[in-house]
This record gives sequence, C-alpha cells and structure tokens, in this order.
Amino acid sequence: MKKIALVLGTFLFFMSCSKKPEFVAIDHVTIKGLTENALVVGMDYVVYNPNNVKTKLRQSSMEIFYKDSLVGKGFLNEQMSLAANDTIRIPVTCEIELKSLNSFYPELLASDSTEFALKGNGKVSFLLNSFTIALDDKIHLNTKKAILEEISKNLDYGNNFKIRSISSNRLPSLSKTHLKLGVETLNRLPIAYTINTMKLEFYLDENKGHVAAWTMDEPFFQEALQSTTIPIDVTLSNFDILKQMKFSWLTNQKANFTILGEAQIKIQEYEFNVPIQDYVEIGL
Repeated sequence: MKKIALVLGTFLFFMSCSKKPEFVAIDHVTIKGLTENALVVGMDYVVYNPNNVKTKLRQSSMEIFYKDSLVGKGFLNEQMSLAANDTIRIPVTCEIELKSLNSFYPELLASDSTEFALKGNGKVSFLLNSFTIALDDKIHLNTKKAILEEISKNLDYGNNFKIRSISSNRLPSLSKTHLKLGVETLNRLPIAYTINTMKLEFYLDENKGHVAAWTMDEPFFQEALQSTTIPIDVTLSNFDILKQMKFSWLTNQKANFTILGEAQIKIQEYEFNVPIQDYVEIGL
C-alpha cells in the first residue's frame, strides 16, 4: 500500500511540476522543389522541453500566409519524442499551392526575399497533461525561380498561339497567293506580357515543303488572362505549291499546311521562347 502511495505521489508530483514545452524558432528554411501544383518547402520546427523527462509531440499543423491570404499548409505526420531538458529540431515539410500565389506573380518576381507568415499549433503530451504550443512566426523565401518555372511550363503548353481564321485571295497573279490569317494569343497567366517577336513558317505535306514565312513587325502587348487575335498577311509561292501538288488536293480542292514558329515573350526582365505549331486547311 505504501509503495502504491509512493508511486502515486511521485506521479502527482511530476504532473504538478511539469512545464509547457516552448516554441523556439523556425530554422533552416529551404525550397525543396516544385511539384505539378505546389512549391515544396522544408524547415526545422525547433522546440525546447524544460522537463526532466521526455515528452511527446503528438501532432503539429501550420498554415502559411502571404499578405493575409492562406497559400499553404504543413503537417507533422508522425509523433516525435522530445528529449528531457533539450532543444529538438523537428523536420517539417510544407506545400504552398501555386494557384494561390498566381495573383501575386508581379511582386514575387520583383523580390529576392518574400516574407510569409506561419501560424499553427503543436499538441504535446506529458504524462497525463496535454499542452498546446502556439506558432506565430515569419519566414523568407525566394520564390522567383519556382514562379519562372511555372510561367515557362504554362507558356509551353502548345495552345498559347492558334490559327483561328483564314481567308485567301486565290491566284492574284500567276506566282503568288495572299492569305489573311488571325493568330489567337491566349494568356492564361495573371500577369501581362509583351510579345517581342513572332516568326512563322508555312510548310506543305507535314513539314516537307517550305512555301512561306512571316515575321511580326513590332512588339505586341498582351493583357493578363485575356485572348487577342493578331491579324497577319502571308504571301504563298504558287510555284512552290505546284511543285508539291498531289492529286488528292485537286480532288478535295484543299491543301493541308503545317505552321511552325516561335514567339519571344518578355515578362518584366525575363524572356521566354515559346514554340508554335498548328495545322490548317486552305482551299485551292
């Protein structure tokens, strides 16, 4: 009976003397990579355990904010033991959703160090006690590289430039045919850009026969999240077309053209070369 009382007394003593573990800092913040939808950030969650026995961090969650907008979350997936009277570094991985950042692209591209706010709670068990460790801290990230990669990926989808309208002036002379086309430029980004140059080349028979070329005369400003049609005039060489004439073209009274080219897009001081490829039918 005395032993039970002694054990119980000792247990109650430790409980009464237990202290709340303390949040120390967020340290070693690094950008670990870029997934299809998120920026992956690694960091150390540093906690001090002031007790003479080890405690257990059962769970921890945090939210990441940029200018009061929730942009990402992080979780501790496994319980962690906190050694007695020691400071412990706990690796945490967070994900910042790229779509939640896209409205901030202009300012994020202009900064080498962007401040994000971290808010959250950690749940700590000590004997029968449970404590909550509040988290309220700031981190700084250079998101420029990740955003540039996301912009480049968006511009290279292959649908940013499409031929949407065609009219032809058939054989105005024995040697030439004039085409009027509309090239739709589709900007899916929340940031405006300038099309510095655009070059297109026209081929017959799946890229085998070059028959025309076109170059944009002057830069073109493209609004954010908008589509615009750029009118272009192209002169085809009838002689080059006739050299590659197929009987099926005469039967169907139309020919298939492949259009290949490249556009150079400038966003702030950054330039992107975007390939263009499309296919059109033109009546003969």
